Amino acid sequence: MSYSSIPSSSSELFGVETNRSSFFQRVVHWLKERADLYRAESELNLMSDVELSDMGLYRGDIHNAVRSGRIL
Repeated sequence: MSYSSIPSSSSELFGVETNRSSFFQRVVHWLKERADLYRAESELNLMSDVELSDMGLYRGDIHNAVRSGRIL
């Protein structure tokens, strides 16, 4: 019985390259999400207290509102 159709290197056999690229994609996605959250929090912090209260927020609620999408 011949096993010539099996990939010759172990990285091809176990899909190491696929795992590396998906890990890299997850890291990039996580970094983009963090940048978006930081940007949203910064924009809200630049607003006046009147503008925040129009949205139902207090300045102390900004971090939780951005991270969880709700006011605690």
